[in-house]
Amino acid sequence: MSTPPRSTFGRRLRALRLTHGMSQVELAQRIGRHQTAIGPYERDEYEPPRDVVEKLAAALDTSPEYLYFGRHPRQTALSVVGRLGRAGLLEPQDEPSAELVVLGDDRLQGYRLLDDSMAPVFRERQLVLVPAVASQKPVQLLGRDVLAELADGRVLLRRLLPAADPTRFDLAAYNASILPSVTLKSARPVVGVLWPEAWSEGSRSRSGSGNTLMVDEKF
Repeated sequence: MSTPPRSTFGRRLRALRLTHGMSQVELAQRIGRHQTAIGPYERDEYEPPRDVVEKLAAALDTSPEYLYFGRHPRQTALSVVGRLGRAGLLEPQDEPSAELVVLGDDRLQGYRLLDDSMAPVFRERQLVLVPAVASQKPVQLLGRDVLAELADGRVLLRRLLPAADPTRFDLAAYNASILPSVTLKSARPVVGVLWPEAWSEGSRSRSGSGNTLMVDEKF
């Protein structure tokens, strides 16, 4: 398997431009440069002066530091460097992907899992990611793994299933007994799971603010 290409100023610029759905000509117009100016920047033929980088950053809703060094000031961005196709095989590509996925980490909360009641799908020491706000009715989340808040105040990580009573729900576990016919106040879907290898050595629990990903120690 080939090594993913090294991130450069030009690759970051191109990825952000494509993420925003802009052509090179449109981006050049936005920063007041000639329509052919963006191509050489993206090919890393030369780096634009600081004032142009600042205009590029403003047009692409990022910072000069991200374009220069890959440090995003507000959000976590992941480079999509390949595609896994049929049978899970990595598909060959003529050119490296320039897709950039910006995580909605300002809208997520993490819960640290401390037991194996949901194994083998969820494992101890993982971080389970859910939206910070319950924005969907529980019935719209049937069949999904959710963080369910019961009417009695308990909060559980379970798979949400229909009950015999249409106003109630069954909460199933993969490695524990089902909790039948419960009334829910709210439910938040699991939108991601992280193994410890996914976060940096300097990570720690903190209250934070703004776009900080909150980590709750309840699980």
